Amino acid sequence: MRNNPNPHPKPPATARGLALHVLEAVARGQYAQPTLDRALQNTRLSPEDRGLATHLTYGTLRHLRYLDHLLAPHLNAPHHLPPPVRWALRAGAYERLFLEHPAYAVVHSWVEETKRRAPRLAGLTNAVLRRVTHREAPPAVRLSIPDFLHDHWRIFFGDAGFAEGFNQPEPLWITAYPGAREALEAQGVAYRPGPVPDSLALEGARLRALEAYRQGLLQPQNPASLFAAQLLDPPPGAKVLDLAGGAGLKALYLAARGARVVSYDKNPKRQATGRATPARTGLRVAFKTQDLTRPIPETAPFVLLDAPCTGTGTFRGNPEIRYRLRPQDPQALSTLQRALLETAARAVEPGGRLVYAVCTLTEAEGEAVTRAFLEQHPEFTLEPFTPPFPALKQDLGVYVRPENGLDGFYYARFRKA
Repeated sequence: MRNNPNPHPKPPATARGLALHVLEAVARGQYAQPTLDRALQNTRLSPEDRGLATHLTYGTLRHLRYLDHLLAPHLNAPHHLPPPVRWALRAGAYERLFLEHPAYAVVHSWVEETKRRAPRLAGLTNAVLRRVTHREAPPAVRLSIPDFLHDHWRIFFGDAGFAEGFNQPEPLWITAYPGAREALEAQGVAYRPGPVPDSLALEGARLRALEAYRQGLLQPQNPASLFAAQLLDPPPGAKVLDLAGGAGLKALYLAARGARVVSYDKNPKRQATGRATPARTGLRVAFKTQDLTRPIPETAPFVLLDAPCTGTGTFRGNPEIRYRLRPQDPQALSTLQRALLETAARAVEPGGRLVYAVCTLTEAEGEAVTRAFLEQHPEFTLEPFTPPFPALKQDLGVYVRPENGLDGFYYARFRKA
């Protein structure tokens, strides 16, 4: 995938055309979630067609490597095809083989999309989509993950089959603040409890159509991400430092639980979203902008560091990043994470608690960071805890198994002497 800037033309008027529009943008270096979100905001598609466009976009990206493997016997030089046609074949193969739609209707629909982009290749689309079928594939190809990551997971965790969870759909996970449930019920929105307190799963709901979202009573957040804040467990009134806090989702949750929160990040644009939310909800969070490889000018008894990472635990919601990941990236991020953890350690008051979390499943960014930290900081000890999720590995911290819609996460909790 190339990393070129992408203009934002008006999305097409069909579900498949919109999905194709988003997939082409992702191939140019955009990210799927915000690109799809913008496209859906600017379309008049029915709810059913919006859902189809979403399924086609995410499904194609989640299974992309396997889809190319299935298409390969039917194409002599796929890299020479016009990009819209190649993406139409991929998305068409996904719809035909993974969604329970009549084969003839799927083939016809993608032939029509091809006619709009490259009429002379409509016959090719028709022939290929009629013939494509499942076939044996190497494990990494079947899972649509990089070979080096599959090998790492197989060695580190003993098996990489858990990665199949990244290719399954997930509900809309939200974190509910006080008043959110009542607002959802008043709007007739069905929900079910998530695996941790204050986490809810919504099926078939559009986030921006929710009155509770417009009022700031809920935020989209995976339960595994929410648990990082819950693991800190500060009492009401306690001071909390939220480091690398970004838009402040965890900071806002902790503030809603009564903590006095200061959220640090070096990116003011990410913080701008978080600054707007307290104005709607009455929550108080102090946002401060700073490069966290340098010490911060304050301390607290509770410090949370949800560090930047490779994001391998979020392959379900951000499927495109698996194809952009390089073998050297985990180690490069590990260097940054260790520097940030040094800043966090200095900010913890004696007797205080520190939580380190990353939404990734690599040894370099998880156990290796914790191991080096404990070797360099004898004043800290690892605090054991029982995770509310199935774990891939529990030794120096906990790795969350990415199943049933959960993101993969790593957590370590420390106590300072």
